[in-house]
Amino acid sequence: MASDRRARILTVYTRRACTLCDHLVLALELMQPRCDFAYEKIDVDLNPDLAERYGLRVPVLVEGQVEVCSGHCDPALIETYLRGD
Repeated sequence: MASDRRARILTVYTRRACTLCDHLVLALELMQPRCDFAYEKIDVDLNPDLAERYGLRVPVLVEGQVEVCSGHCDPALIETYLRGD
């Protein structure tokens, strides 16, 4: 029977040549087999409003209006958030 649950969709606000952003994306890739979510990457430098909003805080991981983490990758925090613990 197919699941009627929808995968959670996270957004990663990032910028090019950002090692911290690359680490966050890698952590998400490694978590995907254990947690039900999808993610999209948005380059803040392509949108002046986003660049002003997030500035040097990238990477920023959000789900809807909830900011999960910013400025660094904390895989344990992200996984705890996704599991709802």
